[in-house]
Amino acid sequence: MSDSDMARNPFAALFPSLVDVQAFVQNSAEVSPRDFPLAVTEKDLATRRMESSENSAPEIITTASHVNSNVVPDDQQLLSVTLEDIFRVVVSGDISSTPTKGPCCVFLETFRDSNKCLTLDILDEVVFERLVLDDPQHHVVRKSTITSETAEVTEPRVFFYLYQCYFRLQKAASKLKNEDFRTIEKTIVSQASTCLCHCDIYPGKKIQEQVFYLLEEYHDSSGHQEHLEHFLRKCANSIKHRFDAEEEQVSLLEVLSHSFDILRARFARVSIVSRDLFVLLDILKYFTLSPSTATALLDFSTPSDVGDLRSFQESLLGSPLSISCLPRREADPFEFFETPSQSTMQEHSITESNLWLPLKGLATEMHNIFYTLLRLSHETRDKTLTWLGQCIESCADRGKLWNSQVSELFLTMQRGDGFALNLGAVLLRLARPFSEPYSPKLLKVDYRYCSVEPQSEEQAASLGLHLRGLSKETCLVPREEGESATMPNTSFNFPTECFFACHRVLSLGFRVVHERLARLSQDLNRVRRVYEETRAQGGESSEVGRRLQENMEKGMTRFLSLKAVLLEPTSLEQMLRFHVASATWLCHVATDPDLDSYQPLTLPFPEHGNSRLALVPEFVVENICDCIVFVKRFNERSLEFVGHDLEHLMTLVLVFMGSPQRMNNPHLRARLAEMLEVLMTSSEEDSFTGIVPLSSRKRLFLQHPFAMELSPTLLHVFVSIEMTGQSVTFEQKFHYRRPMYTILENLWNIPGHRNKMKSLAAEAEANIECSTPPLFLRFINLLINDAIFLLDEALSYMSRLRELQQPGQAAEANLQHLGMLAHFHNVMGTETIRTLARLTAEVSSIFCHPTMVDRIATMLNYFLLHLVGPQKKNLKVKDFSEYEFKPQELVQNICKIYTNLGSEDSETAQAFCIAVSRDGRSYSPDLFPQAQKVLMKIRQGELFVAVGELAKKIQKAASQQKQEDEATGDAPEEFLDPIMSTIMADPVVLPSSGITIDRSTIARHLLSDQTDPFNRSPLTMEMVVPNEGLKKKILEWRAKRMQ
Repeated sequence: MSDSDMARNPFAALFPSLVDVQAFVQNSAEVSPRDFPLAVTEKDLATRRMESSENSAPEIITTASHVNSNVVPDDQQLLSVTLEDIFRVVVSGDISSTPTKGPCCVFLETFRDSNKCLTLDILDEVVFERLVLDDPQHHVVRKSTITSETAEVTEPRVFFYLYQCYFRLQKAASKLKNEDFRTIEKTIVSQASTCLCHCDIYPGKKIQEQVFYLLEEYHDSSGHQEHLEHFLRKCANSIKHRFDAEEEQVSLLEVLSHSFDILRARFARVSIVSRDLFVLLDILKYFTLSPSTATALLDFSTPSDVGDLRSFQESLLGSPLSISCLPRREADPFEFFETPSQSTMQEHSITESNLWLPLKGLATEMHNIFYTLLRLSHETRDKTLTWLGQCIESCADRGKLWNSQVSELFLTMQRGDGFALNLGAVLLRLARPFSEPYSPKLLKVDYRYCSVEPQSEEQAASLGLHLRGLSKETCLVPREEGESATMPNTSFNFPTECFFACHRVLSLGFRVVHERLARLSQDLNRVRRVYEETRAQGGESSEVGRRLQENMEKGMTRFLSLKAVLLEPTSLEQMLRFHVASATWLCHVATDPDLDSYQPLTLPFPEHGNSRLALVPEFVVENICDCIVFVKRFNERSLEFVGHDLEHLMTLVLVFMGSPQRMNNPHLRARLAEMLEVLMTSSEEDSFTGIVPLSSRKRLFLQHPFAMELSPTLLHVFVSIEMTGQSVTFEQKFHYRRPMYTILENLWNIPGHRNKMKSLAAEAEANIECSTPPLFLRFINLLINDAIFLLDEALSYMSRLRELQQPGQAAEANLQHLGMLAHFHNVMGTETIRTLARLTAEVSSIFCHPTMVDRIATMLNYFLLHLVGPQKKNLKVKDFSEYEFKPQELVQNICKIYTNLGSEDSETAQAFCIAVSRDGRSYSPDLFPQAQKVLMKIRQGELFVAVGELAKKIQKAASQQKQEDEATGDAPEEFLDPIMSTIMADPVVLPSSGITIDRSTIARHLLSDQTDPFNRSPLTMEMVVPNEGLKKKILEWRAKRMQ
C-alpha cells in the first residue's frame, strides 16, 4: 500500500503518525490468519476495560506499538501490558507523542533504546531503576486527570511502591500464567527484602520505618488486609531465610526494630479513650500472623533485665497492657474523674461506663494477640510463655507486705496497677475454656506445678515450666519435714501453666489493687472527718482547710479511677466464673482418690488429698475470697453472673473452713467465713438480692447437700483462731469473728441449723469432761471470754473519752484515736452479748454447768452493775452514736440472758441463781431494781416483770448462800481451791505438779489452755486424778457445819 493510499484510509486517523500506520501494516502482514481466528472488535476492548476496572487495574494502552483496536497483540505484548499495569512503568515509546488517555506510568529513560516492550527478563532491572529514580514525578507519561492515580504512580516511598505493585499483581492474577505470576511475585518480594536489608542504597528514605507507616495507612483499607498480611509474611520469610543461610548479615529483628520502636512510642502516648489505640493494636496484630515476625516481636519485647517490672511495662507487648484509666508512671496525673466534688454521682457513673468499653476492647484485642502467638508455632508458644512467666515474676514485689502498708491518700508512686489488671484480664480470657465447674479440662491441671523449682534452664525447658518462684509461696498445709515434691514424668501442659499464671497475676494485680482501694477508702474517711471538724470550727477557708479539701479531691479521683477499672463487667464476670471453677478443682484435689475423674462428694469428706494440698499455694483460695468480698462491697449484683453455681463456693467453704488438715492457716479459714457471709446476706433492701431472688439464696443454705455441716464448720473456725500455736492478735481475732456473728444469727433463724446447734450443745454437755473439750463448749467459753474482754475495754474507753471531752484536756488526735478504739470494742462487744442472748434462749443447761456457771454469772453481774449502777455516769459522752455505744440494748440483752438461764424451775436454773448471788464483787439486792428502771424506760414491760421474778429467786438463793458462807467461813486451807479460793466440790490432783484443785476450775482452764497452770506441762481432763479422800473430808465437814 502506497503512502497516499494509507493517508486516504479513514482508519489512519486512529494512529498518531503515518510512520505508525506503515509499521502496523507491516506487522499485520506477518501475522497468519490462523493465529487470530476472530477479530478483536471495539466491543471486545470495551469489555476488557470493564473487567480491568472491576479488578482495580486501570485500562492500559501500550506506548510502544499503539496497536489497532481490530488486532489482538501476541502473548508477549499482553504480558508487557500487564507488567506496565502492575509496575506503572514503560520502557519505550515516544513521550512527546504519548496519548493523554489511560493510566499514568513512569517512563524509564535507561531502557529507551534497548527494548520495545517490558519483559520478565529485565523486570528486576526495571524495578530497581524505578526504585532508585529520584524524581519519578518528572517522568510521568499518559497523565491522568485522577490525582490519586498520579500520586500512586509517582510514589516516592520504596516499600510503599513495592506493596502497591504486589497489590496490583494480586488483582491481575487472572491475566497471568501461574509461572509468570510466581516470577513477578518473587521479584517484588526480593526487591522489598533487599531494600529493607540495604537501606544505604536509598539514602534518606528510612525504608525500615516505612513498614510501620505502610501498615498504618492500609491496615483498615478495603481489600488490603489479606494482601498486606501476605506481603509482610513473604518479605519477613525471605529476610529470615537469607539471614539463616548467611546470605545477609541483617536479621529480621534488626529490620523490624525501627517499626517496633515507633509502635512502642505511639503506645506510650495514647490514651485509653483514644481511637488511635485500636489502630495501633491492629498494626501490632500484623506482626503476630507469621512465625518469623512473631519471633522478632517477642525477642524485641523481652527486656535485658527480666527482673525489672518497669522494663516489661515499657516493652512493645507490655506497652498496650500499661494503657488504662490509671497513670502509667510516677507522678503522672489521673486522666479521669478530675475535681470529683463538682460532678454528680450520675456523671461519675457515666464516666465509669464510658471507660469500661475501651478497657474491655483492649483486653479482648490483647487476648487475641497472645492467643495467636501461643497457637502460631512451637517456638512462638515457648517464647510467649517465657515472656509471660518472666513478666509475672517481675511483679512479685507487688505482693510484698511493705507494698501494702503505705498510706494510699498520699502515695505518688504507681506500681503498675493498670498493667497488672490488664494482664490479669488477658489471662482470664485465656483460661476461659476451663472456667466452668467440673470442666474436663480442669482435670489436666497438675497440682504439683507450684512446688517444682528447676535447677537449670534445660530442666525448665524439659518440664515445660515457664513461671518461676512459686515454690517459695506458702501452701495450704505445711509439707512434712524432709519431703520434696516429685518431679512429673512429662512436661506441664498449657492448662496447668495458664491456671496458676492466672491465679498468680490476680494475686499480684486484682487483690493488691482491691486492698489499695479499701485502704484508700479508710484514709478518705479519716480526712473527711478532720475536714468536717475543721469546717465546724470555722477553718474551711484556712490553709489547713484548703489543703484537706485538696487531699480529698485527689483521693476521690484516685478512688473512682481504681474502682472503675476493677469493676469492668466482662473481666469481673470472667473472674467470677474462673473462681467458681477453681473452687471445684480445689475440692477435687482435696477429696478425690483418683485425679483423672470427678467423684461425687460424701460425708464425712474423704481425706485422700491432704498431702496434695501441701503443694497448692494459698493464693488460690485467697483470690477466691478476695473477689467475692470485693463484689459484696462494690457491686453485689454482679454475682448474678454465676447464679446457681454459687453452691460450689459453699462446698469449698464446707470442705476447707473447718479442717486444719486441709487448710492450716486460721487467717485463711477466717477469710472463708467472710466469704460465707457474702453468700448468706445481702445489702440490698428490695425483694431481690445481689445474687438471685431471696428464696434462691435461702435454698443455698437449706438445700445444699451438706448444708447441715455449716454450724459445726463455723464453730470450728471460730474456736481455731484461739488455739494454741495458731493465735492471732486481738484486733485480727475480732475482725475475723465479726462476719461469723452475722452468719450465726442467720443460721439461728433457720430451724434446721438451730436444731443442729442445739444437738451440738447437748453433745458437749454429755462429754464435758472428755480429754478433748467438745466443740460447743469451747465455743461458748470463747464467747464469754470475748464478751468480758470487749465490754470491759469498751467501758474503759468510754470513761476515758468522757474525761477527754472535758475542757482543757488532751489533744484532738488522742481523742480521735480513743474514739476509734471505743467504736470497735463497742460494736464487737454488743454483737457478742447479742449472740449469747440468742443462744441462751434455746440452750441454757450447758451454761449452768459447774464448769461455766460462775464465769457467766460474774460477767453478767459486773457489766450490769457498770451499766445501771452509780458508775454509769462515767460512761456519758456527747454522742453515743458516734462510738456505736448502745447501753440500753446491752442492758436489755444482759437481762435476757439472766432470765434465759435462771427463770426456769430446774436444778440448772437454781445453780445459776446461786452463782449470781455468791458473786460478792458485783451483786447486790439493788442491782436488778436498777436494771428494771432502764427496762421500763425503753418499754420492755414483759422483760421488766421477768427480771423482777428472777430477782426474788436470786435474793432467796443469796440468803441461803449467806447462811452457808457464815457456816463455812473458817474452812481449812486444804479445802480451798488454790485459784478461786472457794471450797472445792470435787477436788482432783494434777499429775505433774501434784497440786489439788477443784474439777470445775481446771476444766474451765483447759478449755483455752491445755497445760498445767502451775508448771505448764501438757494436761487433759483424762489425766487428772480424783482426790476421793479429800472430797469425803470436805463433804463430812460441810455437813457437820451446816447442822
